Parts: sequence; C-alpha cells; structure tokens
Amino acid sequence: MISRITFFFLAFIFNAQGQDGIDKLRPGQLKSFGKNAVSMGDYFSAATYYDRYCKLKPKDYKVAFNLAECYRLSKDYRNAEDAYLKAYNLKPDKNALALFHYATMLKTNGNYEKADEYYTKFKKEYKGADKSDYLKLIKNNAKAAEFSKNIIQKPLKISINHLDASINTSHVEASPVYVNDSTIIYGSLKTDMNFFNFNPEDSSSNEPYRKLYKATIQENNWKDAGEFPGPFNAEGFHTTNGVFSADGKRFYFTRCKRNNKNKIICAIYVSANENGEWQQPVSLGKEVNDPQYTSSQPAVGVESKKNGEIIYFISDRTGGRGGLDIWYTAYDAKKKVYKAPSNAGSKINTVGDDITPYYDLQTHTLYFSSEGWQGLGGLDVFKTNGELKTWSPPENLGYPVNTGFDDLYYVLNKNDKEKGFFVSNRNSGDVATNKAACCDDIFSFQYLESTHFNVNGTLTEERDSVDSASAIGNIPLDKANVFLEVMNEEDSTYVPINNVVTDENGKYKMEVVPGKNYRLSVKRDGYLISTKEFTTKNQLTPNITADLSTSRIPENAIALKNIYYEYGKATLTEAAKNSIDTTLLLILNNNPELAIEMSSHTDNIGNDESNLTLSQKRAESVVNYLEAKGIDKKRLRAKGYGESQPIAPNQNKDGSDSPEGRQMNRRTEFKVIGKVRSDGTVREEKTF
Repeated sequence: MISRITFFFLAFIFNAQGQDGIDKLRPGQLKSFGKNAVSMGDYFSAATYYDRYCKLKPKDYKVAFNLAECYRLSKDYRNAEDAYLKAYNLKPDKNALALFHYATMLKTNGNYEKADEYYTKFKKEYKGADKSDYLKLIKNNAKAAEFSKNIIQKPLKISINHLDASINTSHVEASPVYVNDSTIIYGSLKTDMNFFNFNPEDSSSNEPYRKLYKATIQENNWKDAGEFPGPFNAEGFHTTNGVFSADGKRFYFTRCKRNNKNKIICAIYVSANENGEWQQPVSLGKEVNDPQYTSSQPAVGVESKKNGEIIYFISDRTGGRGGLDIWYTAYDAKKKVYKAPSNAGSKINTVGDDITPYYDLQTHTLYFSSEGWQGLGGLDVFKTNGELKTWSPPENLGYPVNTGFDDLYYVLNKNDKEKGFFVSNRNSGDVATNKAACCDDIFSFQYLESTHFNVNGTLTEERDSVDSASAIGNIPLDKANVFLEVMNEEDSTYVPINNVVTDENGKYKMEVVPGKNYRLSVKRDGYLISTKEFTTKNQLTPNITADLSTSRIPENAIALKNIYYEYGKATLTEAAKNSIDTTLLLILNNNPELAIEMSSHTDNIGNDESNLTLSQKRAESVVNYLEAKGIDKKRLRAKGYGESQPIAPNQNKDGSDSPEGRQMNRRTEFKVIGKVRSDGTVREEKTF
C-alpha cells in the first residue's frame, strides 16, 4: 500500500520534464516521465503522463493500474474510480487489486451499496500474498451502505466554517494548533507557484518548503499573521506539525527533507522555552528519529498513573501494523531524554494509514484519522479513550466532521471544548457535495450542544468502613489521588483516562464526555482504595456530583459481620458468603497490593485441641472461598486461634454462662499483614 505521507508536504506540481509538448512525447518517454514523477511524489504530473500514454497504448494493463493509483493519490477520486474499473477490465486476473480500490473510490464518492458489492467481488477474486491485509480493511468497513446511511441521517449539531483565503491557499494547509483562544499555529506553503521545475539530481534546484505560520482573530475572523516567530522554520526543510507540552515549556514540531533516494523523511524536534525565549531546536534522538523511516505529527499526552509526558507520533518504521501507525515515546524529565518508541497497538492501528493524532489531556481522549476503521470514505476522524497501548474501541466522530473526503488534524480549544479545527479536502462551499479536491484546507467548527461534562465531588475519610456502627463521622481528605477510568463497552473492562489530586477541602473535578460509563478510584498512602461507578448516558446536565469516601488501612484485626458456620463444622453458610462478597472481597479487589491474615476464633466450649483444629479449618474455608473468587492465594494466610484470644468473658462474674460473650468470641477476622511486591512475594508491614 502506498502511504499518504507525501501529501502532507507536496502542495504544488513538480514539473521535472516540463508540461509543454506532452503530446509530442513518445510512449516510452511518457512512461519514463510518469515513473520519475511518482518517485518524486508528484502524482498529478504522473497521472498526466500516464493518461497520455494509455491513450496511445490502451492495452497496457500495468500502466492503466498505475494511472488509477496516481489519480487516487492526487485525490482525483472521480477519475480514479473510472480508471480502476478500466484497469480491472483490461486484465481481471492481473488487476484484481483494482477491485478493492474501485470499491473504496465508490465509497469515497458516496456510492456505498455498490462499494459493498465490489468489496465482495474483490474477496472472491484477489489472490495476492497481501490479501489478508486488505481483508482486514474490508472487515473494518463492512456494510458500508448501512453504516453510512445511519451516520449521515444523524448529523452532528455543529457549525463548520472554511477559514479565510489568507490562511487557506491553493496548496495544502495542515496541523492547526492553539496557542491561546485568539492565536493558532498552522503549516502552509505560501507561494504563487503551481508548477515547479524540480531536478532531484541538481542541488541548486530551490524546492519551495512548507513553514509554520500563525493566525489571529481579527474582527471575528481568523486571519494569517505571518511566520511563526522563533527558531523553528529552517531553510531546506519542510516544517510543520507543531504542538506545545502541557506546561508550555517545550514545543515539538516536525522537519522533513528528501533523502538520497528521493523519499521524504521526517524527524521530530523540540525547542525549550528558557526565560521567555525559545532555544535552538534539537532532535528527539535516534531512538525516535530513525533516519530510515519517517517520524512525524507529534501529539503531547500524559500517563495517568505517573503523570509523565508521552509523545504520540506517526511512523512507517518496522514493527507496525501496516501503512503509517501511531507510536509513542515517554519523556524522562530527569535525564531529559526520550525513550525507545513503542507501537500504540492494534486497538487503534490498522493495516491502513492511522495518522494526525491529537490528545486531549483533560479527558485522555485520543483523536486521530484513519482509513482502516469504518468511515464514510478516505480518512475519517475517530476518538478513543486511554493511553499507551490501552484504548477503548475507536468511535467515528460522525457527519459532517467526517465526509467522503479526507478529514484529519482534528484539534480542540482546551478552554472551550465545543470549538476547534480540522483539515479536509472537501469542497469549501458545500460540505455535503463530494467533488474532487487536490488540496487540504483548514476548517473551524463550533458544536451547538454540549459535548463535554464535568464530574466533581468531595472525598471524605470514614472512621471505620467495615463496622459502620463504630463510625464517628467523616472528614474531608486532601492530597488523595482520584483516578478516572472509562468502560470499554466491548468487554466491560476499564481504561484509565485521568488522575487529579484532591484539594485542602477534599474536592476534585474532572472532564468527562456524554454517553459513557465511568469508574472513580481513590488512592492515598495508608488508606484503602475505594471505587465508585457513574454514567453520562442520558445525562441532561453538564455537571455530575460523585462524592467519594475511604478509610485508613486498619492496623488491628477487623471482625467480619454475619460469618456463620454450621454447628461444629467449617462450611460457610450462604449468608456468610454474601457477607464476604459485600465487604472483604470488595476491599481485596480494590486493593490488589494488600496481603491479609484470615483468622478464626472459638469460645471455650470443648477442648483446646479440637477448638484449634476447627478454627483453622474455618479460616481455611474463608481463604478457599476468596481464592475461588479470584484472589491470589499469595495474598492470603489462614490462621486458627481456637479459644486462645477471647475478646469477651465466656462466663459472668458469678460463674454463670455468658451467651453474649461467647458470641463475641466466636468470630472471623481479617488483618492486613503486608503488601505484595512486584515479584509476587509479600513484604510484611505493621503500619502503613
């Protein structure tokens, strides 16, 4: 599969051999010139040469297929559709791959039912070694007609605006990013040239290069305000894809240049802001910027547990799923280095291109564009919650953000999540009409209804969470971590998305989005972890209150209520099991690092030896039950104490029997004895 990376930089037509006199060229020359144009990424010129060649040599099925490819890659979707079908009909057994692209062009051009028909035909006829890759793409795009109908008939309530002509030129615009509410940075090529005579063997050929520009709000309209000041734009490099770190102290961006094989290679750079001035940019290092592959389009994220800075980016390096994939590298703030990259995984990456990541730090939502997931055609914008390699299933953002065109570079205003920008090659006058368009422009958008909610509440400390009868009231708990997770609807697991610290009044607040199930977890040293679930499904108001509570890890043994056994036996009753499920099991599941001793005690009826044996078996029965419920046996210790540790008199002072005292002594307790190490062993501790 041919990657789309070229089109992030080529916004003009290279004219390696000249446009004049094309009708005078011989077939061999046309074919050669077309091949050279492809090598430079100039698919528009290549299509011109191949089209003329095919008129002279109409039976050449190989060049006919190449012509269709060039139409597609130059975003001339109408001509590509016709050319793929023609290439297939010339030689069905050799050009069966054209069926896949023909179906994709049908989909891009809005003919979804016919697209489904030809995807099916492709599956039957194509025999290539890479068939499995295409089948994965088809699987992710199954029932295109049904999907498109459902999504188009439920359009988003959104206003979309094509930016001013001072920003959107006849070339490709890309990578809008907010500096503040009234200033953005974007990538563009500011030149009046539409054709450029470029000779890759002549170093004196001054190829026009893309740069970073800024735009500001002027009279309620975005207007270009010149080059982005600073040491970022550099002669001899395409410069684009800028993004700020969360604290604003680092600016990441991409520099790209042709290598000796005429392939555009991109590398990510970073500039530090020191005393208000941006320093000379430096490369993220060879671990990230492998010179054999492209590394581009950085997006700044954060790891929820460690709050460490994560840089997501795209690359065509080995180890990916296919095409351009999303990767990530962690920034080591102490050493000021970027770790070896990891692929973000198959939850988001496909065998197609997955590109232009943008990470919303408040909701831990990754927005990206893909041709591999179910869309309306071309690149569609998707969103997923999570981090690193853990993601919820990608969701199509919907129409008319997504159309049959390429829709990418989605970004939000961090101060007003109902506003933002995206890039598209759609017709600027009518977003519903799919016409061929060569060049990407920047569009602003404004959601007309709320797309982001807030969850907030107060965390309090319970004096005794197990025995509520002895509780003496709750007090606000500060400096505690509140973790937010979103449910993966496919398997009901939870994906971490945010982490905040409670203030001096125990207050917390986080952003969430509509239509999701969430879970909150409270963590603080010396305290039990507690959880609470809530939902934003069918939520009508933008503010959700979810108060939380936790308690200290007990230093002493805690008696469990309602733990009963059959007389003289160690078998747990159903009532006892229910009591364990609703108390101790919840604590152990919420606190996977805790190890406990499960103890059982008797009164003094019977002899010491039999009581000791019975109490040991009863403690073991609780441990066995917890193991059956999924608790690791390394965390559990069973201990029977018989009648040796009474907490009340078995007899009254006058020597008569004390039923109340005996009942208190016949008890089952748990005591925290330590924490589980990373190797699975238990480190015993007396205090926490």
